Amino acid sequence: MRNRCEACRGPGNYGRPHTASIASNLRSVTWQPVYHDIAGPVMPEYAAIARSAFWLRAKCDGSCRIGCYLQEHMGTAQRKMIPREHGAYAELLFPIATVFLGGSPTTSTWLLAIGAIAVFLANEPLLVLFGQRGNRMQREESDRAKRALLVFLLVAFCAGVAGLLLATVAVQYAVGIPLPLGGGLIMLAMQGLERSMVGEVLAAATLSSIAIPLGLSSGLGLAPTLAVALIWLVTSLLGTAAVRLTVARTKAKSDEALARTRFKRLLLILACLAVIVVGVAAPYGSRIGLWVLAAAVPVAVVVLTMAILQPTARRLRFMGWTLVAANLCSLIAVVTTLKIIQNFDAVEPTLPFPMF
Repeated sequence: MRNRCEACRGPGNYGRPHTASIASNLRSVTWQPVYHDIAGPVMPEYAAIARSAFWLRAKCDGSCRIGCYLQEHMGTAQRKMIPREHGAYAELLFPIATVFLGGSPTTSTWLLAIGAIAVFLANEPLLVLFGQRGNRMQREESDRAKRALLVFLLVAFCAGVAGLLLATVAVQYAVGIPLPLGGGLIMLAMQGLERSMVGEVLAAATLSSIAIPLGLSSGLGLAPTLAVALIWLVTSLLGTAAVRLTVARTKAKSDEALARTRFKRLLLILACLAVIVVGVAAPYGSRIGLWVLAAAVPVAVVVLTMAILQPTARRLRFMGWTLVAANLCSLIAVVTTLKIIQNFDAVEPTLPFPMF
């Protein structure tokens, strides 16, 4: 008759796999070294791994004659080699969507956009190879990361070169703006500083500057193109500042830290008010191309409300979706304004937003 292992509540035969349904019982196991020809030494950290759908074999505390041994995980879900930072997707896609919806994209515009997206996606496998996603990830997923990095870089190179060959001289010079910014961002990411204040500011500047060559290649004027890049830079910085302020206020324990948080909150409120004033006054200016600056007002109003209400860190998810909704409003406003600029040489605005 087979004995039953008191740790796994299952048959005590050698090599029985523990699935996620019974993995919680492994917490009662007395961990002992396992022979190297079986699985290598047992580490206490595998108790946490057992609760995440890994198959395990563990050596029990002796109640089972044959015992259960720790086994290397099998059949685990492979991690997708795409960036994990969800906010970065918005910072990348909103400028691109603005150009495609507000301008007249050409073949060069499409190719340059594909190249920019491929470079963005190549960031994740690069971080895996340099160990910024953890040593275990670097050890187990290095081959997949190399293949993914090679594919993304090939797509970026082919699409980028083809897009530049079809672009005008002005667009070719404009590509020189996001390229060095992206290089600096990659250097920071390789050192694990992409989430620092400098890294997030540089990321916002890099991703928003993609709109400059794309806008010029899609037929937008220089002033509207620069205004579009400025809008998404400002909105990204305001959203990032709101999130960082919420986290800093939650972590602040001392009076000095609370005082710094209050000062940052005051600066954020003043910045939002300045953006609102400039956005409302922009349609009444003489430069038609700067009318699109009014599109930054929805995000500024939302961030100003957050700074005044001071939500807790538990509301970060709600804050993120609220910022996405505000960005959608800004997208609609800037695309509508770009269409007005293209269809009319001059429009006398009657509303703060040149929507009609």
